[in-house]
Amino acid sequence: RLVGRALTIRYLPRRPDLDQAMETLAKEGDWPRGYHVRAAEEARPGDVLVVDLGGVVSGGVFFGDISALAAKTAGARGAVLWGSTRDLMELQEMEGFPVLAVGFDPPGATQVGVDWNVPIRVGGVSVLPGDVVVADAEAVLFFPPQLAPQVIEAAQKTVEQEDYERELVRQKKYRFR
Repeated sequence: RLVGRALTIRYLPRRPDLDQAMETLAKEGDWPRGYHVRAAEEARPGDVLVVDLGGVVSGGVFFGDISALAAKTAGARGAVLWGSTRDLMELQEMEGFPVLAVGFDPPGATQVGVDWNVPIRVGGVSVLPGDVVVADAEAVLFFPPQLAPQVIEAAQKTVEQEDYERELVRQKKYRFR
């Protein structure tokens, strides 16, 4: 499971003028040009990297295992990628840093990071910086931190109901749907 605070990043397909503009902004802002490097340097404990790469696998690569290790070392808890990454085996073996991605693709990135900690899209959902991220291998939820008490209460009720139904099934007293 992955739980933390969204640090959002957005990528776009490369264009020469866009590459040049981002190079200039990186120099002026004194931050690393590669957003995978910036994430490793600027992530805070509890952050979950949430990256909009347009939902593509081929060419939608965010990072590899070394960049992921650096982000983990900075305190990030994991990553949710609306796109892909590489180094699948190494990432799966990395303890305590889940990486959930649309897919995995061995070649390097072909997109360029353009937005840092701004509202982004993951699938059909808007994600804002600081949103709560709750994820596992099946699903990812994003919600504003002020809704956490209601979300937790609703989740607890669901777990209690399903635990009760499981027990009835074990006792053969319940026909599940």
